[in-house]
Amino acid sequence: MLLETLHVMRDISRLHEITSVFIRYGWGDIARRLGVIGVLERAGRILNRGEADEIIHLEPAIRVRRAMEDLGPTFVKLGQVLATRVDMFPPEWIIEFEKLQSEVPPVSFEALLPQLISALGASPLEIFNEVQTTPVAAASIAQVHLAQLKDGTEVVLKIRRPDIEQKIEADLRILAHIAQLLESELPEARRYQPVQGVAEFSRSLRRELDLAREARNIDRFAHNFAADETVLIPKVYWEWTSAVMNVQQRIVGIPGNNLAAVDAAGLDRKMLAAHGADAVLKMILIDGYFHADPHPGNVFYLPGNRLAMLD
Repeated sequence: MLLETLHVMRDISRLHEITSVFIRYGWGDIARRLGVIGVLERAGRILNRGEADEIIHLEPAIRVRRAMEDLGPTFVKLGQVLATRVDMFPPEWIIEFEKLQSEVPPVSFEALLPQLISALGASPLEIFNEVQTTPVAAASIAQVHLAQLKDGTEVVLKIRRPDIEQKIEADLRILAHIAQLLESELPEARRYQPVQGVAEFSRSLRRELDLAREARNIDRFAHNFAADETVLIPKVYWEWTSAVMNVQQRIVGIPGNNLAAVDAAGLDRKMLAAHGADAVLKMILIDGYFHADPHPGNVFYLPGNRLAMLD
């Protein structure tokens, strides 16, 4: 118990931010029942308990989604996980959680440079022929930039947001503490097993922070599908891949939900569906190793009725 208290005190600034958001969105009573407000007041932190009418009158699902957006990457990822739990939440909640899968504002390339120079041992502008400093995609953990190798090969750089690891670790410690308090202080929360849920979420999120682990997964998929000409897995360029960035072959194709473009390109929908079904069955029944996030942005359709799987 003492160790947990020390962890909370170490993360007092982040706890203040989280509790302030709780109060702003109308959950001051929950924070009070959990004793979080008391911790902050004993630490000399003053919280503004005024609640804006515009926020307090929103539907609960909207308030939760907006609070997660305000709280940053850890909570955005948690919301994305909850978007898959149709067994726990009604449709209106799932709709709001799904909105957290949209792109988030990117970090400037200048902010990424220090960690890239540390990982590469030189400026990326020296290692690559060209790097587009404006990202083509941005998510809660990382963002994607287009680049070109010295030999002219087109690649994508998936780069972790700077200083995100420390913030996420603080969030996970606080979430674990809150989960324990929920189970002990709020009987109505026990049926959802928050301690176990946070533990599983923490393991998954820590793995996702390591972009080299993702690259190893890509290589394993490439090996599994090496003999299948209907499926393309991007090549990983290990010379420049690390925990904070992985470098992959750039694949240009039609996103999985753009059926109009599929028809315009003269592709065969039935054949694409068959190849996709075959790939899923192979992953699950033969390989025992499957793509866990095959949303339309991670599946591209290619000429010859082939498909590519990303991320």
